[in-house]
Amino acid sequence: MFEFVKHLFKPQFLLIVIAIFTGVYYNEIINWIVYKYADPASESIAIKLQNPEEAALSERLFTRDDLAQFNGENDAPLYLAIIGTVFDVTKGIKHYGPGCAYNFFVGRDASASFINGQFEKFDEEKADDVVSLRPSDLISLENWQKFYRKEYVYKGKLIGRFYDEKGEATVYNHKYMMLLEQAKAAKAQAEQLREVYPDCNIEWSVERGSHVWCTTTSGAKQREWVGYPRKLFEIGANNFRCACVQEKDLDTTEVMLKEYDNCAPHSHECYYKVD
Repeated sequence: MFEFVKHLFKPQFLLIVIAIFTGVYYNEIINWIVYKYADPASESIAIKLQNPEEAALSERLFTRDDLAQFNGENDAPLYLAIIGTVFDVTKGIKHYGPGCAYNFFVGRDASASFINGQFEKFDEEKADDVVSLRPSDLISLENWQKFYRKEYVYKGKLIGRFYDEKGEATVYNHKYMMLLEQAKAAKAQAEQLREVYPDCNIEWSVERGSHVWCTTTSGAKQREWVGYPRKLFEIGANNFRCACVQEKDLDTTEVMLKEYDNCAPHSHECYYKVD
């Protein structure tokens, strides 16, 4: 500890202090100080490092024009944005560099393209418009964002659809977050329903059409009962899935169930053809 105090009055340390207060390499400098001077066995120095997204000093606000400059040309770094958050993907140059598979995403926020796969045309006004995506797609998009948080360096926020000039979340951003939470809740509910009403086994052939049947392991759910195939219609879904239903749940009002045509109510398998 005394070794650390001795360096407080050196010019190098004063430069470090100035760098901290100006937001330059904040976390890196703190880590270096602890590594260089703190006694690993001592708990006399307790420093809690901030998450980069929570540390305003290390965060930059980008305009669209600013972000477009980070395109890898003339040795410039490679940046991209997703859901208004900017990441440095330079270390992935073999994927994001000029002519590479993901170069389309560099220097812009093309969040919607992570889902729809539209890489041919870039419409600046629609590229990051995501609230019309399906609930499952919103979850997939968040997973992409989590991937970038984990694998690449966070640099700041993009002023526009998701963040305003002060870096605050916009009304649109709040709407996106609300829809995302609803999507997660719906997914959790669907997973709970699959515990009670597991999927059927299913196969198709030209001769007999679709064949659905239940076993004690169908739907990858090990259980003691077999169940009877039923069409299960989930809220918000455009079609049904085949579910294996216990005898006690055949008259449930928790979900909408329908028998398969031309199939005995207590048969463990059914055949049907789609016109």
